[in-house]
Amino acid sequence: MSRPSSRTLFLSPHLDDVVLSCGGLLQQQARQGLSPLVLTCFAGVPDYRMLSSFAEGQHRRWGQPEDPVRDRRAEDAAALDSLGVAHEHWPYLDCIYRLRSGSKEFLYASEEALFGEVDPSETALAQDLARRLRRRFERAGLLVYAPLSAGAHVDHQLVRMAAQQLQESGYSITCYEDYPYSESPGELTVALNQWTDSLKPFVVPLSQEDVEAKVSAIRLYSSQVSVLFGGEQFVSLRVTSYSRLVGGGVAFGERYYQ
Repeated sequence: MSRPSSRTLFLSPHLDDVVLSCGGLLQQQARQGLSPLVLTCFAGVPDYRMLSSFAEGQHRRWGQPEDPVRDRRAEDAAALDSLGVAHEHWPYLDCIYRLRSGSKEFLYASEEALFGEVDPSETALAQDLARRLRRRFERAGLLVYAPLSAGAHVDHQLVRMAAQQLQESGYSITCYEDYPYSESPGELTVALNQWTDSLKPFVVPLSQEDVEAKVSAIRLYSSQVSVLFGGEQFVSLRVTSYSRLVGGGVAFGERYYQ
């Protein structure tokens, strides 16, 4: 297993994905003084006057906040602060807000579309994201963590595509399991097949303290806890159970791929 670089960048599609998937490793790296940075790609604020009925339904699931993205950004900042980790929010819009270029047609306006194929018109979005990352971060000494894209959420797929372009440019890429989608082994198998290179899994051992810190951070995403876990009371049970499963049943762990 490769040791973490002194510079680590975690690419998060949304304002919670990296903490959900990598919270234990983040805590470890911060404690070791490695100064990890979590960069959320799709954290832009949309025009709330123009929403699809699907997006409006998502807002209701999140508690009908006045400014959902502002609130989710605040949740993300609080969660990462609790782990001692820096964050950066980029202005690309979440897929539920994106329109087809030159029209008022929403690209992803249903649950099926959310977890379907990336619209062909968005290939340029992945390329733009990769270009911006290359301009922002020099590859020397940098280890990039990117989503495996388990679950096939279109935004996770786009960040994975951008990471693959970075890899082709010589960047060191490690993939993380998109939790909670990774709870289904079938989703992991499908995602692994999207990488041209054969990825080898390795497990980062977590302490009880690491798991507890991860659970505490996840609970700070109050708008998402009910949607993802069915209620705050289930967060600890599910996260702990999955961490123990990954750790082989006798320890805790998070699984990554290189």
